[in-house]
Amino acid sequence: MWRRAAAAFLVTCLTVGGLRASEASSTPSPDSRPELVSPYLQYELRLRPFYPIPSRPAGVLLHGRINGGPPLRLVLDSGAGFIVIGAKAARSAGISASSEMELVGLGSRPAKVGWAETVEIGPVRFRNCRVAVVEGNVIEGADGVIPLSLFSDFLLRLNLPKKSLGLIPYPREQDAASPSSGGVTQRDLLLVAAVLNGKQSGHVVLDTAAFCSAISREVAGSPRGYLAPEIRIGAGTGAATGQLVSFAVHFQIAGQELIPNEVVALDLSNLSRHSGMHVVGVLGFPALRPYVLTISYRKALVKIESPQRLSMREEDGSHNAKSPAPLALR
Repeated sequence: MWRRAAAAFLVTCLTVGGLRASEASSTPSPDSRPELVSPYLQYELRLRPFYPIPSRPAGVLLHGRINGGPPLRLVLDSGAGFIVIGAKAARSAGISASSEMELVGLGSRPAKVGWAETVEIGPVRFRNCRVAVVEGNVIEGADGVIPLSLFSDFLLRLNLPKKSLGLIPYPREQDAASPSSGGVTQRDLLLVAAVLNGKQSGHVVLDTAAFCSAISREVAGSPRGYLAPEIRIGAGTGAATGQLVSFAVHFQIAGQELIPNEVVALDLSNLSRHSGMHVVGVLGFPALRPYVLTISYRKALVKIESPQRLSMREEDGSHNAKSPAPLALR
């Protein structure tokens, strides 16, 4: 299985090229954020399992529409900054993309940027959303990816075991202004401080669209610890090569130990350069799948909990946005 090139690994940072002068008056500013036009209420979005390889879930899907076009199957990606779709889906949604951009992750891939007047995900509706368009497929088996940060106006409860994404409004006293004020930019990854195998400190990307977990080839050590020759990893930002490691990998994050089953050693230097952090690893969907993630982009905090622990807290009436052990993003 690992020698196939079909694995999805979508750590997708995006770097936008400048708009041409002729476009400046007809498009939103490059720093514009999507505008929430639905009522600022609590929502529960249903997620569906994503199977790029039969019998092996590698992420979760949201169904959405762009500009009222046909339904699209979009992989929920905490490692992406914008919606990314293929040219065919862009044409069906009436997206006109001309400004150049580069997708940066394990590799790089040219793309063009356009704007969606509307994006609908179930009952939740946005307008003025930036969309990256690539030639060919973004990922086999789906029409593209949708960033988790699109919903950053809300406190997010990503319950992967129950396949649901809860959007929770912030209390009014925490935000006297409009829901879309403040918060981190949409280019931010979910980067948390971690210790790898008890000795290597750095940052780990939490990536819900990554087919597997990874550690930096720089910190993996001798190639003698690898199980197999180089394997090809397909990614939304182009292909990369890596090796499946034979030794156990432990990520210690805020007192919790996460141990992914399958880990690939990859060159993560591109991610380190783009994020400005020393990235030592990536926790992909298989490692995150047993957990509930509570994410506040505004406060730059995330919690990783088992469903059992979460249920105990809620039964005790102790559920709140600050406990237990929130992890600082970046």
